[in-house]
Amino acid sequence: MALRKADRDLRLAEGLREMPSWLRALFGVDSVDRTLRHAIANLEQLVSPAGHHHEHPGHWAGDQEGAYALAVLVAVREHASPAAGPFRQYGLDAPPTENEIATRIIEGRETWWDLAYFSAFERKDTEAFVHLAETRTGRLVGNTLKARGTVIALTLGGLFFVPGTLLAFMRARSRGPRVNYTERWNPTYGLGVFLLAYLAYLGFATVFEQLAGHVARSGGDGPLFPMPVFIALDSLTRFLPALIALGLLFRKARHVRTRFGLGGPFDGKLVLGAFAMLQILDFGLRVAFDRFSTGDPTGGLSSAEEGPWGLVLGIVSACMAAPIAEEILYRGVLFRSLANRLPVGVAALLSAVVFALVHFVPGTTLLLIGVVGFMTAMTYAASRTLLTAIVLHALYNAAVKIPEWIIYQTPLF
Repeated sequence: MALRKADRDLRLAEGLREMPSWLRALFGVDSVDRTLRHAIANLEQLVSPAGHHHEHPGHWAGDQEGAYALAVLVAVREHASPAAGPFRQYGLDAPPTENEIATRIIEGRETWWDLAYFSAFERKDTEAFVHLAETRTGRLVGNTLKARGTVIALTLGGLFFVPGTLLAFMRARSRGPRVNYTERWNPTYGLGVFLLAYLAYLGFATVFEQLAGHVARSGGDGPLFPMPVFIALDSLTRFLPALIALGLLFRKARHVRTRFGLGGPFDGKLVLGAFAMLQILDFGLRVAFDRFSTGDPTGGLSSAEEGPWGLVLGIVSACMAAPIAEEILYRGVLFRSLANRLPVGVAALLSAVVFALVHFVPGTTLLLIGVVGFMTAMTYAASRTLLTAIVLHALYNAAVKIPEWIIYQTPLF
């Protein structure tokens, strides 16, 4: 996955190099030089120089493809011939032959560094092979512009509702008298229920992660479980803790809908305004902090999300199950319990901090998750219905997950 991410990012940087830098940044594409440096930094986390022990858990012991890619990228960065890259430094006796690379291009399996390496030999048929590969890069660029352009268009449309959203957030600080027992939960009681449900989630997740490793399609044996079963298990793992919390908190099942606000109605204008604000904050945080963080070399990509069933997994898990289950726990239980005794802004901030920390992610992603948690809490407080927060969370996740699948998980041939 790290190799695929590096390849697609470099292709996009190359394919959009003539685009103005501000517009490139808007589409999440960096310059070729910065993308190259970032790719090298990420791959160096995984590939050790020959004769050196690497403590990183993702170390590619004996992975010749990773070593070959890194050697070519380093040569390009240093403006040397890719054919004379430091292959031995990374444990390779020799790089692939010209004919091997030509075969990759014909079969649609080439990478950005394959083209750089192949072009160094100045063969008579180089131009034809490069043109064939550039056609696939053009397809990737087109898909990226459409996918991320749709998110940009939705964000621009949501800007019209930002003033009303901000006004609703400010008014959320003061509400009428408490009318049902959900608004009498004290922080201690709510926190106890939240912790119990979260511990249950950790138990379920630990068991599920042991099974998830079998889903990766390595070799020809396929996954241990069919993908529909895997998707169902993933959803069950997410929903069970929320169901435990609801069972402890509510006297009657219908109260989940009527007094918890889970049945709606949701405020569409509030969702669009909050979504636009989230996208602007997301863009600002990435521009400000991404350069200081190497992050996950795979960019969070998973082999389980390859192919059509992978898209189904991403939509069901990240865009449906996670928003519902997480909003019930973090906003419906934790935030609401805190807001019953604390100012709404303080309760939203505290619940957002918890929401970010329990995801166990580094750097910019940690800040982004915290922002999502704060915005969904304020949306819940402003609309008085959990469904509004769920729709906002689902829309934000879909704006990340679906373009990501289109760009990184679909074949280019």
